[in-house]
Amino acid sequence: MQNGRHLAELLAYHRQYRQPYLDWVAEQGFAADRALPNYRRALVGWYEASMDAEHPYRGEVFEYVKALAAVYYGQPPAREEIPLGGHPLDHLPRAAKLAPEGQELLQRFQLLPAAGREALLLADYHRLTPAALAQALDIADPEELNDHLDDLRHTTGVVTPAAELHWSTAVTVAGRQDLISTLEREGAPPEKLPPAAPPGVTLSRRRRLRFNMPSAGILVAGLLFGVLLYLLYTTFGDRSTAVYSDYFTPYPNLFTTEPPRTEEERDLQRILYYYDRGDYRTAYAELLPTADAYPAAPLYLGVSALALGDAARAREWLARLPADSPYRDAAEWYAALASLQLGGDAGTRASVEEVASAVGHPYQQQAQQLLSDL
Repeated sequence: MQNGRHLAELLAYHRQYRQPYLDWVAEQGFAADRALPNYRRALVGWYEASMDAEHPYRGEVFEYVKALAAVYYGQPPAREEIPLGGHPLDHLPRAAKLAPEGQELLQRFQLLPAAGREALLLADYHRLTPAALAQALDIADPEELNDHLDDLRHTTGVVTPAAELHWSTAVTVAGRQDLISTLEREGAPPEKLPPAAPPGVTLSRRRRLRFNMPSAGILVAGLLFGVLLYLLYTTFGDRSTAVYSDYFTPYPNLFTTEPPRTEEERDLQRILYYYDRGDYRTAYAELLPTADAYPAAPLYLGVSALALGDAARAREWLARLPADSPYRDAAEWYAALASLQLGGDAGTRASVEEVASAVGHPYQQQAQQLLSDL
């Protein structure tokens, strides 16, 4: 389940990678008329892969988009070139072929009011946590929320275990189409400013968000969902991501001020060469076998994971530093930043307050400032 962070990231990545992706399409000589449809499909594929309960994708987003887009263009790389386990093509979207029972569920889903369709998509496709669902649907009572969703499923025809199996595929189809139509409307900001208006011409101010009804061929209108996406983005993504970016600075190299004294420390210094260059993926891979050999290794592993966008893994590494470790203070600070990167869970403020109130803590001043920004 998610609290809306992945939805926020989907919108942000849609804007961030659009132009680099189009440049890549031109370099590859792929058909330009299929570029944006394949871009949106690939981003939706990343969205589902990142939320996979058993084998989530945690690699580079842009690499995933390019790899999957190449598949959609009919030119995937040779299988022998793909390492097992971590490559984007090990996380292909699952096929969603509807049996007659699933088609019937989908048709009944279409007949629901727009608010009902969007509630089911948020619950069953996007798998929002109960707290995020309650906020998005403005239903504070958990029992009332569950009853509302159960009523919607019953109206759709999800009344037996067999129907539940078909519903899983049907809601995936509906969710994919709704996401793609939302990305089509959401678009991306222009790469260049429009030309200045001629003298004497006054341009009307445009609203930041415009929600136009799509064609009749699109399954879900998505008007309400566009609003919910915007709310989720501003609530769970934009604020915490911006604050996190302002405060995250990688932990410094230990050997910047003091040279290594032993062969083991020289080995660690060699590994941190990649860390200093910002090549956190290589640094992480090199540090992994040394996790128990160097007292500072879990800290650098945690910070590298944080820099790679895997805050959950970062917290796991940082938690391994014992209370008497000389790096424990740094681990507490970066663990708080990891919580912030995850969207700000219930313990984020408490962990920041603990650092801010610790007299003599090396990150006390940063934590106090962070509290004022939360």
